[in-house]
Amino acid sequence: MPGELPLVLLAMLAERSASGYELLGELERHYAPNYRPSPGSVYPALSALRVEQLVERAKGKGPYRITSTGRRMLTQQRDVLERIEARTLPAPSSQESLQPTLARFAARVSKLSGRVDRAAVERILDTAAKAITDLEVSNEQ
Repeated sequence: MPGELPLVLLAMLAERSASGYELLGELERHYAPNYRPSPGSVYPALSALRVEQLVERAKGKGPYRITSTGRRMLTQQRDVLERIEARTLPAPSSQESLQPTLARFAARVSKLSGRVDRAAVERILDTAAKAITDLEVSNEQ
């Protein structure tokens, strides 16, 4: 929707610093086929985020990174971002494989490698697997 791209870019940069080109690819992987990014929309959105001091680049070059002001804004807009993701991410049908969903999850978590406690991630995954198993049992009843 109009005006949502800057917020989505900000959320992506909160996960890791990236170049405009990397962000284009990430958008393509994350939102295709519902949204196909173009340089003509992504780069102006990044420029606007820089003007608003929500993102920055080291010495005007290199990857974009979120600022503390950008993080605060993202926190304030978290519900809007969740609505965007709920609306744009395809929901798997009962016959579809969960593999694309799991691949997106793995890609997002992999970006945090080395910055999170591996044992804590294992506990979270075990809890999630149990919750999904419980869903399967409740759906059969």
